[in-house]
Amino acid sequence: MKYVYKTVAALLALAVIAVIICTPMISITIESLIPGALVAVGAYLDSDKAAEILEQTKGEIPTGFGEDISILNIISPTDNSIAAVIRSFGSEESSSTAMEALEPVFPAAIGFAVVLALIVICSIAAAVTAFACKNNRIPIYISIVGCGLNFMLFKTFEDVAKPFTDGTITLSSLVGSDWMMLVGDITEVSMPTTMWLIAAVFVCVIVWTLLYNATLPANEKLARKRMLGEIDE
Repeated sequence: MKYVYKTVAALLALAVIAVIICTPMISITIESLIPGALVAVGAYLDSDKAAEILEQTKGEIPTGFGEDISILNIISPTDNSIAAVIRSFGSEESSSTAMEALEPVFPAAIGFAVVLALIVICSIAAAVTAFACKNNRIPIYISIVGCGLNFMLFKTFEDVAKPFTDGTITLSSLVGSDWMMLVGDITEVSMPTTMWLIAAVFVCVIVWTLLYNATLPANEKLARKRMLGEIDE
């Protein structure tokens, strides 16, 4: 049973990294008249795709579009459109313009990245200590820290999102072309609630460890306390 606990606890802790990579981390909404115009024309021409979109929106003409983006979306060679735009910022012709436009968000983005890195470190540390340490209270303490960092992650993201929503950073400034104003602009940048799965996974590590400790036989609990020096021989 001990090794079952250690294995499950370590896998749960490492699942935090999977959540960070695969779960949508950013939700972007762009307000634009173009999608609505295309749907309206498509509906007039009896387009099946337009009818499908109108069915999803309950007959309302869309005024924009939005997407949830994960780290996996950004690094994937083929994926959703906004993620493809983010990947394009790495190209030589667009990177300088984008980097210049993104300067106001750099300090907040660095803080966000640091908190995210600390969460990853907590995940790895909790997995290692759960599997290798005799004192399984250590992964509990680390997981509590991880939960706290998850709250900080949402707080730091607010500072990252602010320049996009207050007009400091626009689509036009990102691509270096004023005509993008005709396409639309960013109206919302938020972190999906699914990112709370990070805290949920850390809580699972805590609960799993507490349940394991609670179900230990009395003689094993006594032996553990002696091993940890909590009682005299």
